[in-house]
Amino acid sequence: MNNVKRETELLVTTPNEPGILGRVMGTLANAGVNLRALNAYAQQDRGVFHLVTSDNKKAQKCLMALGYEVETREIVTVLIGDRIGAGAEIGALLGNAVIDVDYIYCSSSGSGKVLMVIQTNDNAKTLETLR
Repeated sequence: MNNVKRETELLVTTPNEPGILGRVMGTLANAGVNLRALNAYAQQDRGVFHLVTSDNKKAQKCLMALGYEVETREIVTVLIGDRIGAGAEIGALLGNAVIDVDYIYCSSSGSGKVLMVIQTNDNAKTLETLR
């Protein structure tokens, strides 16, 4: 399978309050950082953002300047066709390889492709399995 890469995402922890999504996204936009994929959710009194960006170093610097906690995490990204069953194929490959998926999220522009972000118990094996 083509378009499988080992990449890095930012794990950003913020206060959970109204307007936090706009602040995080606005900070990236003002810094000229493109957002490639996003997963965001509230966890009690905190906001949690998983971000794949065009410039993680710049994004990390800007978000830390606002006082947010920012960690980096190794992930695997897969660019797949936006079609019925594409995700099921990825799931079957990972299951057959006995790879435990910690989390997965996707981003699609509607242009026929989906960027799938995967964190597993063995990202090296995931990379090998999906290539």
